[in-house]
Amino acid sequence: MTDGGSARENLSAARPRVVVVTGAAQGIGKAVAARFHADGHAVALLDIDPLVHETARQLAAAGPAPGAGAFAAVVSELADVGDDASVTAAIARVRERLGEVEVLVNNAGLSRHRDWRTITPADWDDALRVNLRSAFLVSRAVAPAMEAAGWGRIVNLSSVTYLGGQRHLLDYVSAKGGVIGFTRALARELGASGVTVNAVLPGAIQTESELASFPDQEALAKRMAEVQSVPRRGTVDDVAHAVAFLAEERSSFITGQSLVVDGGWYLD
Repeated sequence: MTDGGSARENLSAARPRVVVVTGAAQGIGKAVAARFHADGHAVALLDIDPLVHETARQLAAAGPAPGAGAFAAVVSELADVGDDASVTAAIARVRERLGEVEVLVNNAGLSRHRDWRTITPADWDDALRVNLRSAFLVSRAVAPAMEAAGWGRIVNLSSVTYLGGQRHLLDYVSAKGGVIGFTRALARELGASGVTVNAVLPGAIQTESELASFPDQEALAKRMAEVQSVPRRGTVDDVAHAVAFLAEERSSFITGQSLVVDGGWYLD
């Protein structure tokens, strides 16, 4: 066993990779991109929100961790990851700027709390488009180069809401359940090529979107302390650490798996 610092040193010492993170303007995606950048990897941030450009500037200004090397470039691209043409164009630009994508983190997501009876067919399609279709489209765009190289990592963000279901999130939970199925099936497709595909399932994580949905953070913290085995609030860095672990060189024998990051909220 190694401590957290040693793990980061070992990851940083590994070959620098080209990493794409979708939904990277803020929240979990931003933290994941920051982690890879700090570890010395070149990172492309994709998002439909123009805020992604400012986020990239912030990460570039912060710089990689000492000793990480000069490879750690940060670029940003506006992209609608639910649209095939937009994805194709964005990945082509990343390829021109950084090289072939070696690590993909499908983080883009959309959730809206509402009574399921108010969900329209258009709402349903939108949830699947952003949460599930996007993972397929971006994976399809980068996987051929990974297969040709004999190495690659794809990490998909699902949710613990899939494990137990949750009221007022029917379309979101359904889409995130689809992400698990997609992860397992794609792992079967790509395993022989040296490409692993895994999922991370965050629990209650403090993000901008959570704050918008649950403005009473004190009450939420009390509730989560009662249901989690670890009573503290989850952070975006907790999720970023899990994603980075699955992307490591040493994680080559882990594929098709779901890593739950929820402080022991759901226990099978």
